[in-house]
Amino acid sequence: MRLVDEQTAPAYLRETGRIGSHEHVSVRELAGGVSNMVLLVERAPSGNEPGERFVLKQARKQLRTSQPWFSNVERNWREAEVLTICAQLLKRGESDAIADHEPRAQTPSIVFVDRENYLFAMSAAPVPNMVWRDELLAGRIDPRIAAACGRLLAMLHGESWLDGEIAARLGDRTLFDELRVDPYYRTLAAACPAARPAIERLIDSLDRHPRSLVHADFSPKNLLVSAEGLLMVDFETGHYGDPAFDLGFLLSHLVLKACRAIPRHDEFLDLSEVFHQAYSHRLTMNIVGADLADLWARGAQNFAGCAWARLDGKSSVDYLSDPARREAIRAVCREIFDRQPPDWSDVVAICRRQFAQIETRG
Repeated sequence: MRLVDEQTAPAYLRETGRIGSHEHVSVRELAGGVSNMVLLVERAPSGNEPGERFVLKQARKQLRTSQPWFSNVERNWREAEVLTICAQLLKRGESDAIADHEPRAQTPSIVFVDRENYLFAMSAAPVPNMVWRDELLAGRIDPRIAAACGRLLAMLHGESWLDGEIAARLGDRTLFDELRVDPYYRTLAAACPAARPAIERLIDSLDRHPRSLVHADFSPKNLLVSAEGLLMVDFETGHYGDPAFDLGFLLSHLVLKACRAIPRHDEFLDLSEVFHQAYSHRLTMNIVGADLADLWARGAQNFAGCAWARLDGKSSVDYLSDPARREAIRAVCREIFDRQPPDWSDVVAICRRQFAQIETRG
């Protein structure tokens, strides 16, 4: 495999005929991920036309984490397939009417695929854009984005619910195990033996509830907001499985940021409830109430697993270092595993109580 980075990308593009032999391009690495080399390529303007912008993404076998973490580079082809399916699902569900001022869901489009070098190119996000993670860490809260995320995720889940064709195409969950179950759940169980029984139940639950397409990396860092809408990226962990994982994964990010933001935690927890309401409202277009209730009960358990794993798993969160706040998250997760709350509103109540104690201590 020919490795491509900031320095070698221009030569690679010229030699493979993707750009002209004497054409100038600007290349820079995009930060944020740990599993791939991701490069933004900008071609020079031509006449009055702006230069084309696209993203190169090449899989790396060893991920950039403090603990050893490896994954098969074939995941690039799963990502390209999941991206294509997601675009089809969003088109299928776009009849869902929303207000004109609310962000609309989008995915990138594939530009080219190089199977020999485990690399593909996709269209770049419109400019200007903002990464939702950066906005949240800066304390800028916009409920419209949370609502749009809820509708987007519900559309992916609902439009693929019990879809046999998608299940056949994406039923192999090997990459999900390598990139999520093992580094998050099994690593947490090994590091915290008291959590092992709950984690084992959680892993078993994932295996027993294949219901829809699962993005499995649906997080604020992979949601870009621009004037054109909400762009979802990073599809390599996508599979057909339990959508409860997506709920837990996204909500763990919001609650961890709520804990970081104490005493402003209520604003972030309110944001999680906006997401919950928008998701539930949209999903009722595709599934019945009992399935939705069961999904949220499992989502709460996955939230506890994901949030705790971001402290004691392989992918440790980098913005929550205060010991008291980290222990508050662990306390929330232990209570959720013990009590098994049936709905997200119950989880929020647990978080508010735990975070209020941190606020009181100052």
